[in-house]
Amino acid sequence: MMTENDRQWLASGIILGGAITLAAATWAGAALGTLTTGHSAPPLSPVTIVNMVRDWHAVWPHSPTASAIGAALADAAAAVGITLGIRAALRWFHTASHLATLHQVRDLTPRPAARTATRLRTSLRGVPPKTVPPADRGVLLGDHLPTGVELRGSDEDTYLALMAPRAGKSTALAIPIAQEAPAALLLTSNKPDVYAATAATRRRVGQTWALDTQGVAQIERTWWWDMVAEAETLDRAERLASHFINQVRSDAADPFWAQGASDVLVGYFRAAWWSGATVRDVLGWLADPNEKAPLRVLYEHEPVLAEQVESSVNIAEETQSGIYQNARTAVSALRDEKVLAWVMPDPHRDQFKPEVFALSKDTLYLLSKKGGAASAVVAAIADAVFTAAAETGERHGGRLPEPMRAILDEAANICKIADLPDLYSHLGSRGITPYTILQSYRQGVQAWGEVGMDALWGAATKKIVGVGLDDPRFVSDIATLIGNHDITRGSHSKSRDGGSYSVSEHREQILEPAQIRAMRRGTGLLLATGMPVAQIALRPWYEEPAMAHIGPEMAAEEAAITKRAITAHQQRKAARRA
Repeated sequence: MMTENDRQWLASGIILGGAITLAAATWAGAALGTLTTGHSAPPLSPVTIVNMVRDWHAVWPHSPTASAIGAALADAAAAVGITLGIRAALRWFHTASHLATLHQVRDLTPRPAARTATRLRTSLRGVPPKTVPPADRGVLLGDHLPTGVELRGSDEDTYLALMAPRAGKSTALAIPIAQEAPAALLLTSNKPDVYAATAATRRRVGQTWALDTQGVAQIERTWWWDMVAEAETLDRAERLASHFINQVRSDAADPFWAQGASDVLVGYFRAAWWSGATVRDVLGWLADPNEKAPLRVLYEHEPVLAEQVESSVNIAEETQSGIYQNARTAVSALRDEKVLAWVMPDPHRDQFKPEVFALSKDTLYLLSKKGGAASAVVAAIADAVFTAAAETGERHGGRLPEPMRAILDEAANICKIADLPDLYSHLGSRGITPYTILQSYRQGVQAWGEVGMDALWGAATKKIVGVGLDDPRFVSDIATLIGNHDITRGSHSKSRDGGSYSVSEHREQILEPAQIRAMRRGTGLLLATGMPVAQIALRPWYEEPAMAHIGPEMAAEEAAITKRAITAHQQRKAARRA
């Protein structure tokens, strides 16, 4: 940030430079005017300039009129140039709000962003940066204020946005970013609007897969996912089990029960993988603690794991009952046949394969109305996609050839991957671009704890703070991160002997917490790694000429959703009467 002393030096430099430029322009114009009359001009020097001010006719005795006309025209052109130069300098180096100048966020401006995109995307290799279309330059952040220049992050960044409800999370973030996704797209949501706005566009570039176990958009099941295949290794089986165990794990409860349930689930998922069993078989094993089939499989292939699982089986009946009840509660979402069908083999429907999806231009919509047991299935399949994409990137030189975007809207409720903060530390380098959208910082704390949310905040290289955040502690922390600036205050004092005037310098916060909370709708603060905090104007899709097609497509999709909802309601009524 520029101090008051810096601004004074800059102003002095502009005045001095302007005076020198005008003096040189006056001599040049006068010299050209003199040359048109056939006479020679005196050399340019400080002495000549001073003499022109003192006695114009003495310097230009043979052409006073022509030299004066030439000087006037040259001075006018110089004045225009100086004005444009000052405006450009102020646009690039100055903001009245004392937030980041355009110069300070220059790496996010169109040309640098395009250069980064050509480095990260195989399809853009060799393309001149100036010809890269805006949608291919990276992830849209918004327009820098007050200059209005577009800012974009790269597809190796990781993103976190915090905005209150109805502040533009869908219209200005999820929908525009999804519309411009260059390759595979994973999108979670608890509302049908994002699906309705983007489905038509994404169908034109690839296949759409929609998991809608709770009827958010009333989408019929057309595919299935092999959940048991995720237990291919012990590590992956533990990750799979963790998404379900999150449903029963609590800081206030004794961790013994959750850990015991986790051991059983991990063992049963591994036994199912070794034996070719299904999720339905796993549920059957959990229903009967005396079932020995999974233990026989494990003792044949993984004796150590088998012994650990058996230690949770051959114990006191009350303890055994508690462990198994926790395990059954963890997978309670799969008791619903409509949910179970999505993870059971179905020869009549397509199989979703995360490793194929990672290299495609397909879209995976994970829709859920709220948190709870059903969110475990959402988290499990999202994590499976992340794992497959990371492994695929390793086989392609370390990162995916074309970046996969993952927009995790309402992640704390419907896609609570326990170690998402840890994943953030390396997803960007693998060609996976995560964009987590939360309603508040405290919502993240509730999902991942203080340490986890702090880690997620720190690992996100681009953070957007939107309007309507009412957490006093959080907005105070943001005000601290924005920093202070120097201000000069003058004061008058009077006494019997007369008066005096004094000037003092103070430092105060650039933005007070109350100002952050009450930011104008449609604006936000951008916290980018290695840059001062910038103010941006968000770009809702309905203000983008390139996205004008979304309106009618969204209306058509919403009408189809309404029709499906009415049909489903009528079918339920008919079933109740029957």
